[in-house]
Order: sequence, then C-alpha cells, then structure tokens
Amino acid sequence: MFAAFLAPVAFAVPATAHAHPHVFAEARLEVTVTPQGMVDRLRHVWRFDDLFSSTVLFEFDTDSSGALEIGELEQVAEVIVTSIAEFGYFQSVTVGTKEIAIAEVTDLRVDMVDNQLLVLFTSQPSEPVALADNPSFAVYDPTFYTAIDFYEDENMVLIGAPAGCGHQMVIPDPDEAIAQNQDTLTEAFFNEPDGNDWSKIFATRMEVRCS
Repeated sequence: MFAAFLAPVAFAVPATAHAHPHVFAEARLEVTVTPQGMVDRLRHVWRFDDLFSSTVLFEFDTDSSGALEIGELEQVAEVIVTSIAEFGYFQSVTVGTKEIAIAEVTDLRVDMVDNQLLVLFTSQPSEPVALADNPSFAVYDPTFYTAIDFYEDENMVLIGAPAGCGHQMVIPDPDEAIAQNQDTLTEAFFNEPDGNDWSKIFATRMEVRCS
C-alpha cells in the first residue's frame, strides 16, 4: 500500500501489480497497558530502506535544498497517514477470531535520520481490549507492496503488563502458513482485483498470553 504514496511517491499501485515487496522497513512496536490491564497505545517506529527514502527526498524536496524541511516533512506525513488509513494503518489487533478496528491516527510524524525515512506514530484500538483476552498484534501491508520487518525479539515490546501476562514475537514459516490456510488460498483469492489480506498470514505478530 505504500504504492499510494509513490503516486506521487509509492503508496497506491493496485495490489494485483505486486508479486513481492518493493519497499522495505525495519519496525519497532511497543504496546502499552493501563494499570487496569487494558491495551492503551500501540507505538510504532518504521525505518525505511535507502532507495525508498531517497525517492521520498527527491519527490518532496520542493526547494531543492537537499533536505526535507519542516513543511516538507509535514507534507510527507500527511500523505502517509492518509494513505495507510485506508488499510487499517498497516496493523491488526485480533482477539480470538475478532478483528478490532484501529481508531483514527492523529500524531503521525516523519523525519530523515542518516538518510533514512523514519515514520513514528501511536494508535489505539477503536474499542476496549483487555490483555486477559490474549490479543494478537500484527504490523503489515495488506497489499504486500511494503515489507515491514521486525528483526529482533526486542523490537516487539509489551509495557505495563500485569503479573501472569507475557508475550512472544511470532514469525510465521511461509510453508506452514500456506498449509494452515490452504482452504482459503484459492486461485480466485490471489486474483481478487480489489486486493486481499493474504499477506496477514505471513506477518510477524506479537501474541499475548495471560495465565
């Protein structure tokens, strides 16, 4: 979905045009919990690859200064948040089989650090989510245009969890994921012109378990 950004940059090419990711980002997710054991915030940091970052710089450096100034960074942020809003802000909160919608994101900001684009924002579930219900959190691009990767267990953090609750980072094995979802991965599923959520089965996720 970062294709819609590359029109003007890369965030809106139809999902069917993507056989594999074209944009890559290293991610960090922090899930904070209230003293009452409810999910409070999801804090996101995405660091994009050099090629995509240089493309953003080229497209949004309107004064040709060689850097993105405050106004230009704000324009990038506006384009990104508008684009990813169409896709649940590239995240999934699941309780059992129920998908919880994400409330509107209002604090997304961007920066350029060491010539790489940084995207930072927080999000909230649109309804209360109790940690005791063992929620699962995933960050991924449903169109498979962008690969959002968590390279270390430490990049998925649970903060303020009550005693008896823990988490683990789960990286699905592609072959196992396909086998487990074989009934739904039909030819029609992959050829759906409006896109589909098949990349979710490959998404790295944080799974919470409370005893």
